[in-house]
Amino acid sequence: MDHRIIEEFYDIGRIQRVEVMKQGTSSEAKCIDSSAGQFVLRKLRDEQQAVNEERLHHVLSLQNISPAMVIARNGLSYVHLNNEIYNLQYYVEETVPYDQAAIHFVEFGNMLARFHHTAHKLEIVDQPDRFALSLLWLQVCDEVRGSSLAIVGSLEGHVEQCTEYVVRNDSMIHGDLGVWNMLFMKQKALLIDFGEVRRGDPHFDVAAALTSMIPATAGANECFLMLEEVMKGYAEAGALLTRERLYEQIHLWMLRGWLALIRERGVTSPMVQYIERGMRRVAVFKEILL
Repeated sequence: MDHRIIEEFYDIGRIQRVEVMKQGTSSEAKCIDSSAGQFVLRKLRDEQQAVNEERLHHVLSLQNISPAMVIARNGLSYVHLNNEIYNLQYYVEETVPYDQAAIHFVEFGNMLARFHHTAHKLEIVDQPDRFALSLLWLQVCDEVRGSSLAIVGSLEGHVEQCTEYVVRNDSMIHGDLGVWNMLFMKQKALLIDFGEVRRGDPHFDVAAALTSMIPATAGANECFLMLEEVMKGYAEAGALLTRERLYEQIHLWMLRGWLALIRERGVTSPMVQYIERGMRRVAVFKEILL
């Protein structure tokens, strides 16, 4: 892309340097240094994602839940360049690597509740669930059933269990709320990349966040304390999480991850070890929550 074109769409001065950033799950991002400061240029999947993100960021940035968008000269927060769609966000300075010890989990839970409350009130169009359990199972069931490994074959039972969980789609959720879609600043976090936003169960977002933030080596007591703090913060914002539903969504989130990896890489020895560790984690969460 000729980055001089960006200067024509956005009032950000002269672009001095462009650097590719770590890729997200539903967008491509580049850090732009210009005479007006630093920005993040993101390539989006389609215009609907762009519209959703415009509506979300407009409100969430005012609540310090997500970064703010840069408004283009066309009055929107996204532009069409070379048959592609992009938006531009203000770069968040003083970000730090994720550090479990630095996170205030009560405040984090409070922020998640405020996000769900705000997103629910906005006019947002569902984005496709690229990792829906039914789709994943259809794609890998033959490989799972054909495996001679007991732990791989046991995944079919997990699919049956998760399929029986009551489906709740009465809220707008992020849909991919792992640490890879958060920016950390000392004791707080900002949410980014809303390319998977859709109707769903808010417990699903909490499950994704917790299982990516709590280390695999954490014991039951450590997991219990983090869970309690997040649930307390969520309740302080006027919303409630139930322990049973949170366990179910943790189980579902983890299972989707196992099946997605099998779909992408097949059944390998490291994959089997990963699934074994994951099943032990699910057992710990079950012990704590049920």
